[in-house]
Amino acid sequence: MPTIACYISGHGLGHASRVAEVLDKLWRERPDVTAAIRALTARWFFEFNLRGRFTYAQCRLDVGAVQQDSLTVDPEASLRAYAEIAARKEDLIAAEVQALAPCRPSLVFADIPPLAFDIAARLSIPAVAMTNFSWDWIYADYVRDFPAHAGLVDEIRSSYAQATLLLRLPLYGDLSAFPHIRDIPLVARTATLGRAEVRRRLRLPQDERLVLVSFGGIGVSLKPEPLAPHGVKFIANQITSAAPPPPWCRAISTAEMARAGVSYEDLVRTSDVVVTKPGYGIVAECIANGTPMVYTPRGRFAEYACLTAGIETHIPHAVISNADLYAGRWKEALDVVFAQPRRDAQVDTNGAAVAAGLLAQFLGS
Repeated sequence: MPTIACYISGHGLGHASRVAEVLDKLWRERPDVTAAIRALTARWFFEFNLRGRFTYAQCRLDVGAVQQDSLTVDPEASLRAYAEIAARKEDLIAAEVQALAPCRPSLVFADIPPLAFDIAARLSIPAVAMTNFSWDWIYADYVRDFPAHAGLVDEIRSSYAQATLLLRLPLYGDLSAFPHIRDIPLVARTATLGRAEVRRRLRLPQDERLVLVSFGGIGVSLKPEPLAPHGVKFIANQITSAAPPPPWCRAISTAEMARAGVSYEDLVRTSDVVVTKPGYGIVAECIANGTPMVYTPRGRFAEYACLTAGIETHIPHAVISNADLYAGRWKEALDVVFAQPRRDAQVDTNGAAVAAGLLAQFLGS
């Protein structure tokens, strides 16, 4: 039985969710495949989202952006943190090669820790990347202010240069570090349950507008109850105990969703609007499920402009400042969104199936 070693960035949950979606499609075609998940993302996330055969080991090969919360990025701390990983590069590669030896993977699939491609090269197996941005591009912006770390960008680019193929997602930035690129459609999870059924299973009101507050695993501290139009109920998926939803939200735990047979994309679909910061995962799922969005700036992160361009093109939306978000001044933005009609996705959201088909080709028969 073939094994794919899956390396996933620890930056947020978007990377893990789109890898999970590709694996789900791959298992429909190749149920014999085992995924060796190597990630910082917690095991429960994969247990909740994966239905095929996989193993899991916690693995930290990148740091992403160091953030105080979902809206505040520390560029210098991000560079310092990755410099610590770069200093241990050879030891980390050797440890992963040894850890993977028993399962003898046929392929590395990575989104998008740079060292994953060094590991694949050391194992003499193909490495397929999937992403809409790369860490050399993100850090290149930061080193303009902190040039002492400029060498990190070149080092990351040399790692990415070893990729056999990049599956480039829409809403992308500079990915020139990858020598071979193939564009694929949006990878997004699409709801399988109707809005009324989701509300019934989770005991949510059928006749009120639902506002899903979604700021990922890091979260933000939202204290005052927002001003909102009449007939609005706030909900949130409690992802971790470290980032609990505010008390004025109906907290829906992952365990409750699992018992009800409801996925996160079902929750997105049943909501009348999502209040969030732009990240690929939530943007893609709002596009795929036709859910409007109120978004707020997310700090210094080059991907932001790519994502907001996608929001403005494909999603009924409104923008709220960080100050208004924290102060609870939400009514104006919500009124703007509620005045816009929902619309179905106008783009191809079948990227996971396309990616799975390409991975299957690498695995052969």
